Amino acid sequence: MRKIFLFVLLLNVFVLAESCDIKPLPPFLDSPEKQALAKVRDSLLISLQAQDSNEVFRYVDVLRNSGYGERALDNYELIQIYFLMNQYDSALVTLVREHYRFINDSYVDDESGCCSDNAPYSAYDDKLVVYLNKKIDLTKKANFQNQLKRISDGTAKLEYRDFANLLKIILKNTNLRDKHKYCDASHDWNCQDNRDAVQRVRFLEYYTTDDVKDTLFFDSLIEKLIAFQNKYPESEFKPWVMKQVETKKVSREFDFKRRHYYRERFYTGGIGGEAFILLDSELGEGYELNIALQYKRFMLTFSYSFLDCSVNCQERKNKFDGWLFLLGWDVFETKWFKIAPFIGFYDPYVTGLQLEFRPWISELGRDVPIGGYLSFKAKYELRYANRFEEKIRNNFFLGVGFHIW
Repeated sequence: MRKIFLFVLLLNVFVLAESCDIKPLPPFLDSPEKQALAKVRDSLLISLQAQDSNEVFRYVDVLRNSGYGERALDNYELIQIYFLMNQYDSALVTLVREHYRFINDSYVDDESGCCSDNAPYSAYDDKLVVYLNKKIDLTKKANFQNQLKRISDGTAKLEYRDFANLLKIILKNTNLRDKHKYCDASHDWNCQDNRDAVQRVRFLEYYTTDDVKDTLFFDSLIEKLIAFQNKYPESEFKPWVMKQVETKKVSREFDFKRRHYYRERFYTGGIGGEAFILLDSELGEGYELNIALQYKRFMLTFSYSFLDCSVNCQERKNKFDGWLFLLGWDVFETKWFKIAPFIGFYDPYVTGLQLEFRPWISELGRDVPIGGYLSFKAKYELRYANRFEEKIRNNFFLGVGFHIW
């Protein structure tokens, strides 16, 4: 009978989570009702300390059926109570219910009335909160994993144990959040002065750089989720599993594009620095230092050149030392190569072609969509300058560059 109740409870939550048809909970400030329920919470604490299971869940029912829902006893506290009383199946169902609501943004924001991933918390900072956090602190990742291990190593039915093992992997870098520091830290961006209407993201999830080394990480997670679904096709956890498969596929696609962004981002633009030395020229010796800007295919280069004609020219004054502005066009680009013709105006007049080879290209940043690459360059210039005896000259350069895009 109890297993049927848990199944119905979880099924109802999945339906509600999809529709976001959950009514906001009423705040009750410092009303007589709140004071009366505070006494119930005190009695619940005494029962927990005595490990009196019947009394514990009698008081839990009083709080949950009070009409104030999670304002009287929130689901984070309820999960802690289930773990503390060794009610692992109920803890697992409640945990999955909350996580499913979180990933579906199916809470209702009290202020806006819109769907949100901010869960409601109880309107109390009392001894019960202190006791539960001391006994079962799920805000620490290691503690959360230990509780899941207790389920997987326990005596629950095989499906629940297998599912707990799956959770240990899928939620490897996940921990829950309580409301302990809501208004005693003014720097908290989500701090609320109204303690009777606290809402906050209940789960913190992230991937580490050690985890996400390639798309095989996500492939492995998807494979494990599908294996569980195939083993338990009628599982009450099926909606959660299917949602996880969906989100992991999205994460995999994002990560693949992040690593191989150059497949779609050749002509998005960027900024870089370049340095060239003159190899062979009728002018003699020289170098160039460039600042290169690119927007889509259009390129603008600010080039500082020093070209000394004193070796092959009659007069020492025949040298160029100053800035040039070059306009270029990205005509061809792959991951490794790039070809761009360019022109420059006003004494000297310049036209030419630049070839680029990239031996190294970075991944795209996760938080900031910026990447970088190192390149070796070869450049040919056809240059005409009045100051150089009105002569057309051929210049060949080799250089290196680093670009951010």
